[in-house]
Amino acid sequence: MDNKPALDRSVFIPIFFGFASVLGICLVLLAARLGAARGTVQSGETETPVKFQYLATEPGIALPTDAPPVTSIFETDTPAPTPLFSPLTLTPTSISTRVIPLRATNTPATVSSTPLALNIIYDDADFKFNYTGNWIGQSGVSGTYQNTLHVSSTIGDSVQLSFVGQKIRLAYQAGPSLGTIAIKLDSVDFTIDQSDSETLVGEWESPVLVLSSHSITITHISGGSINLDSLTVLDISTPTPTSTSTPTSTATP
Repeated sequence: MDNKPALDRSVFIPIFFGFASVLGICLVLLAARLGAARGTVQSGETETPVKFQYLATEPGIALPTDAPPVTSIFETDTPAPTPLFSPLTLTPTSISTRVIPLRATNTPATVSSTPLALNIIYDDADFKFNYTGNWIGQSGVSGTYQNTLHVSSTIGDSVQLSFVGQKIRLAYQAGPSLGTIAIKLDSVDFTIDQSDSETLVGEWESPVLVLSSHSITITHISGGSINLDSLTVLDISTPTPTSTSTPTSTATP
């Protein structure tokens, strides 16, 4: 006779699945109840009333005709603060003005025709002189302009200068054994003998020229040495005004 267990174990399998199903249904119901509790929000009145504005931004949506006009999305009934300062009112006042015309005191101008010497003196050492040949510059020569001289001991040496004016005065040192120079003023030729019995300052003045640009060339043509001290440009036709009209300002109330 076989020994059989008192309890069949195969019975526990359907019992276990039945118990698990019941437990799962309970868990689902519990989760649904908890979700419903979280989504419930108690509503209550707020202290500040809120007005809503309809925004017809989507096509086909029109504002209701009975919607109250509002100036902002959120509007409260809080009164506006009182300004700290009252507005300043400007009252136009009359401004007195006065015109100050410019009155000219006319004084008749008189013009003098006295010759005016420009006294533009070119020393022999001035860079504007263009020396050609064997000229020798000397300094410390008593009685000459700026105490300087340019001396030539070779016939054919020359010096040239351009100037603007109407008359020139050529200064040199005359003395024994000095030679002769030729002057070409524009297209006119002159000759000066620099020899003299004693040493002294000699001068030569040109005739009156047209007021414009001129050129002078000095050339050693004969004798011993010759020299150049200075050349002065003179203007003899420029009038000298003695008075002019001066405008003055007078205030008129």
